Amino acid sequence: MRNLLMMTALLSFAAGCASSDATSSIEPEITLVQLSRVAEGMRSDTGPVSVHYGVEVRNPTDAPIHLDRVSVQSIGGGAYDLPAHSQGFDVTIAPKESKSVDFWAPAYVVNPAASGANGPVTIRATVELDAAGKKFQKISMQNISPAGGN
Repeated sequence: MRNLLMMTALLSFAAGCASSDATSSIEPEITLVQLSRVAEGMRSDTGPVSVHYGVEVRNPTDAPIHLDRVSVQSIGGGAYDLPAHSQGFDVTIAPKESKSVDFWAPAYVVNPAASGANGPVTIRATVELDAAGKKFQKISMQNISPAGGN
């Protein structure tokens, strides 16, 4: 019984220490947007297409964070298929600030939909960050369409 009480006290103390740093639970916010549109005359075409993306990272913490890499890939069906694509960055985001980066990625329209390549696509974005010498990832799944709608 005494050992059980000691173990409970130790576990409670360890849990309290692990959660005492309030800033460690605050995560950056990631927003992914598609910046490009396919020309209206090419809506029913199939084949390769280059897609322009923008990623905004908002740093809600009191310490700077560093953006190292953004990886994107389409999930499930959509207007186009985006194979895994990764782009390196060297961007520092000040505390309580936001920064945006952009990049192009090769995609492929397999089956033209009513909206063509300008239709919605679900994208998984994995953002690699560095804060106070500790590397971590933030994963976001977003359903996106080109800027300006369909």
